[in-house]
Amino acid sequence: MTDAVVNGITAGSVYALVAVGMTIIFGVLRAINFAHGEFYMLGTFGAWWGIETLDLPYIVSIPLALIIVAAIALAVGVLVMKRLIDQPFQIGIVATLGVSLVLQNVIILIFGGAYKMFDGGWIEPVEILGISLSEQRILIVVAALVIFGLLELMVHRTRFGKTIRAVSQNIEACKVVGVNVPVVVIGTFVLGCTLAALSGVLTAPVTVSLYGGMGTSITVKTFAIIVMGGVGNVSGTLFAAWILGLMESFVASYLGLQFRDAVAFTALIVVLTLLPGGLFSKRERF
Repeated sequence: MTDAVVNGITAGSVYALVAVGMTIIFGVLRAINFAHGEFYMLGTFGAWWGIETLDLPYIVSIPLALIIVAAIALAVGVLVMKRLIDQPFQIGIVATLGVSLVLQNVIILIFGGAYKMFDGGWIEPVEILGISLSEQRILIVVAALVIFGLLELMVHRTRFGKTIRAVSQNIEACKVVGVNVPVVVIGTFVLGCTLAALSGVLTAPVTVSLYGGMGTSITVKTFAIIVMGGVGNVSGTLFAAWILGLMESFVASYLGLQFRDAVAFTALIVVLTLLPGGLFSKRERF
């Protein structure tokens, strides 16, 4: 029971870091980024490349991976996402699916399709209240709490955060008063994708194996989480991610590991049927 709870909270924290990026991107663009899991994947491969090829320590490979992913996200933001402003929802789906396929195949072309082993991180066990945890799992949970706290401060206390909220609520009004909407869209996209990459970098020492298609399942679970949490609700995203992580952990522990990935689909169907606005919905974004 205790192990299931610990594993669920850890997995939920991983999902939360990815999902919150998709949440803020949707809030600004009104488009689901179906390439979001690929930026999670790029983060893991960026850190792996730094360790294996450049012989960097894990702690140095983290900012290297984030810089690489931020640069890729900036290019995608300028070339693709900026053009989705005021476009129909379906255009965003097709465009981001295309980005997803391109990123997957570029990674497979460069690094091959075989699984890679991630050799890094802090995996020494630490005992807390009689529970043995690896240092990396503790780091993941702490990072999720810190990041969500900083995001809440950014959204409500900083100029950029207030601009994001304004664009999410009324793009046309923002254009009228002189807000540079494309810059806000690109900046939000880079921020969201970098958070997904951070989740990948922190998770890699726990998951150990990497491959080009690893982002697909993350994207599906992330979509389920933002629907469960209430689209655009940052704090709701964290709680929804923990709920999904716990559900998956208990299903894997008591029913079998093969049923774990079905939990996100089941939760998504149930929430859309009974509570279309999400478990923690609110009227305004952010």
